[in-house]
Amino acid sequence: MKLAFLATAAVLFAPAAFAADPASRDAVPAPQPAASFSWSGVYVGGYAGGSFGRNRLKNLNGSSDVSLSPAGGTLGGLAGFNYQTGPLVFGVEGEFGYDGWKKGADYLNSGNNTRHAESEGTYIGRLRGRVGYATGNLLIYSAGGVSFADDKVTQSNPFSGRSDSINRTLTGWNIGVGAEYAFGSNWTGRPESIHDGFGKKTYDFQSLPAGFANREVHLDQDTVRVALAYKF
Repeated sequence: MKLAFLATAAVLFAPAAFAADPASRDAVPAPQPAASFSWSGVYVGGYAGGSFGRNRLKNLNGSSDVSLSPAGGTLGGLAGFNYQTGPLVFGVEGEFGYDGWKKGADYLNSGNNTRHAESEGTYIGRLRGRVGYATGNLLIYSAGGVSFADDKVTQSNPFSGRSDSINRTLTGWNIGVGAEYAFGSNWTGRPESIHDGFGKKTYDFQSLPAGFANREVHLDQDTVRVALAYKF
């Protein structure tokens, strides 16, 4: 009787045992967690956007003041280096590019006659330090440093056609914020905004042949742009 019971049990349970083995052998391994993106390394890239300025040409010799709001497109290249420790990211970045804006307005000179003033820029460069907080592929950061740009100021007499121009390289400061996202292991993209301030500079027009009024020029601007970079 005992032998018959054991034989019957072996016949009934053997198929289930054999059926279980293939299932255990074919089980899909548990997925491994994705590696966190590292922001450390060197990168190069480019940017494009728009700049919106405020250029105040203060009278120093009897003419009326001139307030301009120049705006234009900006396009250039950048390169930098990041170092990440935990969620904190520290970096340095340099850039140079086209910053094309031009704006003019009429004013009255000391004799109550109409004259014209115009301000024009062509390039801008920045050297910035960056500090950010990383959450995986997303980096939120602030940045600031030194800026340099050109500002060509022209004053003219629309009746006689006489004019004088002074072109100066201005040095100032910048501060900005942005959010950068890593697409895969090498490419990153970001929107950002930057404010540049260039302080006050004196343009000595009275030493030039046409003898227009000297101007104290105060330029600052805001830039909104997007950038794309490749991290090595």
